[in-house]
Amino acid sequence: MIIRLLFSNRAIPAMVVGVAFFLFSCQPKIPPPAEVAVKKEVREDLFALAESQRERGELAQALKTYRAYLGQEPGSNKVPSVLTRMAEIYLERGEYDRGLSLLERISEGYPDYSDLPRVDHEIVRTLHRMGDYQRAIDEAMKLLEKYPQHVSKGDVLLVLGDSYSALGDRPRAFYWWLRAEKEPLDDLQRQTELEEKLGKIIKTSRGEGELEELAGYAEGTGLAPEIYYRLASIYSEKNELGKAQEAVVSLEKSTSDGFWVSLGRQMLERIQGEMSVKRGVIGCLLPLSGSFAIYGEEVLHGIQLAMGIGSQEEEGPIKELVIKDTQGKPEETLAGLKELVKEEKVMAIIGPLSSRTAVVAAKKAQTLGVPLIVLTQKEGVVEEGDMVFRNFLTPSREVKRLLDIAVGEMGMKRFAILHPDNNYGRHLADLFWDGSEAMGGRVTAVESYDPNNTDFADQIKKMTGLYHPRPESFVKRLEEERPPEAEESELYPEKPEPIIDFEAVFIPDNFQRVAMIAPQLVYHDVLDVRLMGTSLWQSPKLLELAGEYVQGAIFPSGFAGDSPTPGAAVFAEGYRVNFDSTPGILAATGYDTIRLLINVMSEEDIRTRKDLQKALLGRADFDGVTGRTSFDHQGEVLKKPLLLTISGNKMIPYQ
Repeated sequence: MIIRLLFSNRAIPAMVVGVAFFLFSCQPKIPPPAEVAVKKEVREDLFALAESQRERGELAQALKTYRAYLGQEPGSNKVPSVLTRMAEIYLERGEYDRGLSLLERISEGYPDYSDLPRVDHEIVRTLHRMGDYQRAIDEAMKLLEKYPQHVSKGDVLLVLGDSYSALGDRPRAFYWWLRAEKEPLDDLQRQTELEEKLGKIIKTSRGEGELEELAGYAEGTGLAPEIYYRLASIYSEKNELGKAQEAVVSLEKSTSDGFWVSLGRQMLERIQGEMSVKRGVIGCLLPLSGSFAIYGEEVLHGIQLAMGIGSQEEEGPIKELVIKDTQGKPEETLAGLKELVKEEKVMAIIGPLSSRTAVVAAKKAQTLGVPLIVLTQKEGVVEEGDMVFRNFLTPSREVKRLLDIAVGEMGMKRFAILHPDNNYGRHLADLFWDGSEAMGGRVTAVESYDPNNTDFADQIKKMTGLYHPRPESFVKRLEEERPPEAEESELYPEKPEPIIDFEAVFIPDNFQRVAMIAPQLVYHDVLDVRLMGTSLWQSPKLLELAGEYVQGAIFPSGFAGDSPTPGAAVFAEGYRVNFDSTPGILAATGYDTIRLLINVMSEEDIRTRKDLQKALLGRADFDGVTGRTSFDHQGEVLKKPLLLTISGNKMIPYQ
């Protein structure tokens, strides 16, 4: 059967609806997708997109997407996580205010959030970054109370210490850092930095009060011995020896570490030695036998003469001299020094003389805490420590004085240097060369020689342009080709003239070598130049051996009997009467050194070695026969060398 249906245009929609209703009513019912499900899918896509953008570093876009997510569903259980991520982005961008605001919103509005401890911790760190240190401390304390065993505890303690440090409260910073050290930190580098912070506070402690507080906090830790050592050092420096001793005893009780125990025992021995020092006893370390005996005896004679003068008073501050023979050997020097300090309980020690013995003595004297006044030219010896002094001119000071006169007063500009090829000669040559150029001068010739040489012709010829060695074959060919008229010139040969491109010759050597060099300079027509030297020239023997060849020469000295220095003539005469010889620089230095000690110990209340060390550093301008003397902050003597010149058969002060 065929059914035909005819519809008008208006009837179609109603018919379609009816058919549709009929058809669908005959099928199983499938509910349409819920509107909520569609929204959930959209939200999940936004969250994933924001996470992806954040991972790619597209932080601004990620923030917008996170906001869009929150706008669609502000009640989602992912809101605290989204807010946390947004806060992290703000903090990463340095927008601390906005980041902190979100973190605080999470902390206050989502108490059941599983990651809340980390959020609270980040609040504390952000407050510290913003410089709100006191609030960071307050929040950190709340956090420790709220989560006493959380894994981030170590980091919270670290921020506490950092905040107290920023506020200038070093002891509290130390306390919290020390507690943080006992907890695991999330970063190995931060652990290393923490250890450095703790060590720095100890090393830069601001006095014994602060250290005492640190010691209380550090009890039972590996930092305690270092704190007690610093404490003992400060008390010792202040001459509070009883408290220093107590600190060392605490050090030894705080550890079994061999390093600290050994260091503590050394300090205790030094403190006890200082407390039992004999106030009127001075020690001497001098070579009275062996190859250096002549020098040791000269120093001793000067000291004896000064003590003789001092003893005219009813009661001098120095009651006894204890003298140890070093034999010029380092091992004997060390043995003598230990005996003087530990058994004789001397207040201070004079000597030794040679470079080798002075260095080892300086190191040991510093360790034992006894003032040591060395009489040596060895550069750098006072750098061994604050207990080491030097009362002797160094080569650098001698050269400076020489150039001050030569360049500054005489107006010389061009120099030659003729030096021995040894450590002393090379060192002095370098000092002179550098010093002359620094003052606007110029070195035009430099030659060295074997210290054992007696013939210096080659060196002198090289300095003056006369040294032109020719091969033997060349000389023989010249003789064969010589014309007859050349024979007459051999009868009256023309001598080549030396090229003297310098106004003075500096010879840093002893008087024996100078006595050989000076005549040879004249022989090779090096005339009308001034000879310059060092204090090693000062000997009557130089005048005896080569007086006529060294006229007008100048050289520095520490002492001359006929100098205008106050007391020099009286000392020289007293020395000649008592020892039947003319005093030199060593005798004069020994004389001045003991007189300086007498002067210091007479005027000040010297009870300990540290008292004496401080008094020596504070003594200004002691007038001695070797000149006006004082020490700089390192214990280096401040003394202007005397300049001598040779006139006739005398060495006299240069005017």
